[in-house]
Amino acid sequence: MWGSRDPWFGCISDGPYDAVTSHFLAGYLTVDATQIVLEPDPFRDAHISQGFRVGDLIVLSGQVAMDENGQWDGGRDFDAQADQAMRNVQRALRAAGSDVDKIFKVTIYLTDMKYRSNVIAMRRQWFREPWPADTLVAVAALGTPERLIEIEVMALADGSIRTEG
Repeated sequence: MWGSRDPWFGCISDGPYDAVTSHFLAGYLTVDATQIVLEPDPFRDAHISQGFRVGDLIVLSGQVAMDENGQWDGGRDFDAQADQAMRNVQRALRAAGSDVDKIFKVTIYLTDMKYRSNVIAMRRQWFREPWPADTLVAVAALGTPERLIEIEVMALADGSIRTEG
């Protein structure tokens, strides 16, 4: 409610993001980012982190079809690449204390939108309702010519995903 007393800080607030609230939040909320570490880590030689746990959120780097040692593992088959990328997402999330059922946001990069129906099938295989928020992006290339898909996600470390109704 605008112009009401903030129940957490006891100050008069003009809205959820006004200067007074921001000042109090800056003084009281501290969140650390903890790097997600895998052994072996296929990203180590590229100087890329798998991702970070920030409070109760997990943010992952984009995952592609490579094995645990960083070797290409997808050939030119889109479905095989998508499945391996999702297994890598699952591995990184589990290392952070989460899993694919805690994903609330996914961004999928494709080199060709002709694979859109394959992405829908992959989503049906790996996700459940309520479906994660999704952004599907076509790009010219993904690091190397054989890569057809890259998947990055945001997930909860703790808590649950539910539908408000």
